[in-house]
Amino acid sequence: MKMDEGVIGILKFALAREIDGRDFYKSKIKDVKNEEVKNTIAKLAGMEEDHIKYIRQLIQKVNDGGKAEIELPKDRNIFIEREKKEIAGGKIDDIASDLSIIRMGFLIEDDFMNFYKTSSEKVKDEELKKVLLNLSSWEETHREMLDALYREMSQNYWNEMHFTPLF
Repeated sequence: MKMDEGVIGILKFALAREIDGRDFYKSKIKDVKNEEVKNTIAKLAGMEEDHIKYIRQLIQKVNDGGKAEIELPKDRNIFIEREKKEIAGGKIDDIASDLSIIRMGFLIEDDFMNFYKTSSEKVKDEELKKVLLNLSSWEETHREMLDALYREMSQNYWNEMHFTPLF
C-alpha cells in the first residue's frame, strides 16, 4: 500500500465521521426544547460542515499528488460566541431530553477527538500529523463546550427537582 493510500484512507474515514456528526446535530435540532441548546447544536452542525469541506479539500489535494498541508482554518469557538447566561428552567421532561442529546453529542466529539489523536500517532507524514492534531483540537473544543453545557443543564435539572445527586 502506498503512503498516499493510507493518508486517503484516514481522511475518508474522518470525512465519514464528520458527515455522521453533522447529520446527527442537524437531526436533533428539531428535538431540542431549550433555545440556547438549539443554537449550540445548530452551530456545531455548521462547524462539522466546515470540517467536511476542509477534509474534502485535503483528500483532493492528496489525490492530486500533493501533501496534506492545506492551511488550517480557525475553528469557530462557541465559548467566545456564547453569552454566559443561565438556561431557562423549562419543563423537567424537556431538560432531561435536551441533556440526552447533549450527552450523545459529547460522546461523538470525544470519539472524533480520540480518532484524530490516535491517527496522528500512527502516521509518518509530519504535515498530516499536524492536520490530524489540529482536527483533534477542534473536536476537543467541541467536547469541552458540550461538557460545560451538560454540567450547567444538569445543575439546573437537579435544582428544578430539588435534589442534589451524590456524584
